[in-house]
Amino acid sequence: MRVQVSLRALHQFQFSYEEGDDIMRLSLRVFCFALALGVVAACSTAIAQEKNDADKLYNEGNARYKSGNYQGAIEKYTEALNIVGDYRYHYQRGLSYKNSRQYDRAVSDFEAAISLKKDFAIGFNALGGVHLLVGDYDKSIESFKLAAKNDPRLDRSRKGIGEAYAGKAQQLLDAGKFEGAGVLLDEALTEHSENAKLYLIAARVYNRLENAEKSISSAQEAIKLKKRGAMGAEYFELGIGYKKLNDFEKARAAFMEAKKDPTYSRNAQYELDGLKGR
Repeated sequence: MRVQVSLRALHQFQFSYEEGDDIMRLSLRVFCFALALGVVAACSTAIAQEKNDADKLYNEGNARYKSGNYQGAIEKYTEALNIVGDYRYHYQRGLSYKNSRQYDRAVSDFEAAISLKKDFAIGFNALGGVHLLVGDYDKSIESFKLAAKNDPRLDRSRKGIGEAYAGKAQQLLDAGKFEGAGVLLDEALTEHSENAKLYLIAARVYNRLENAEKSISSAQEAIKLKKRGAMGAEYFELGIGYKKLNDFEKARAAFMEAKKDPTYSRNAQYELDGLKGR
């Protein structure tokens, strides 16, 4: 009888011990979970504070940028980037470098901004602008096209593509590569028929290729599209085209218009003198 009671008591003790062990495990899990939540909350608070601090520096940089203090703006954007890597900070610092003529650093920042925001159309546009400034026309065209792809409404990128094509065509023209320039211009003008500069360069190229008809039509388009400024270059190429066709009356009229531009006055007068008696 005593043995049975003892066994029953032992069984009850084992049950109570195992139940208590489960409670301890549960309590430990609850404690660990609460601790983890606390760590996450603390980290989130710290991250939010860092972002606020970085944004404050970013805004200070913007104020300096707007006042034309680009070096001061660069310092603030750099401080912000030391806290948080944000595409906006890179973009604004890139603009500051660009305005300070530190083009290599501007390129690096715009590329960093794009790496953080893959569809950053304005970033691609800014990158295209820097490549255009330094004469890297192929990269400029590529960047402007990516800007237009990511935001078809971005008119600046379309204009940028036209300017980059014009720059590359002029580069080929200066190198005496007239055939290559002509091919490029034909391609460019199918997509950018509103660009007066492209038509002017086309007029020069076609005159050198002895294609007077295309030179004349290109010069006429350049004159029609150009909104303001002197037009000595456009009328001079027009005159050369008519001269090649032996249409001396129209050539003379075009050179008279070109002569009104001080930059082309001497060259136009030289051509007019050559037309005397013809």
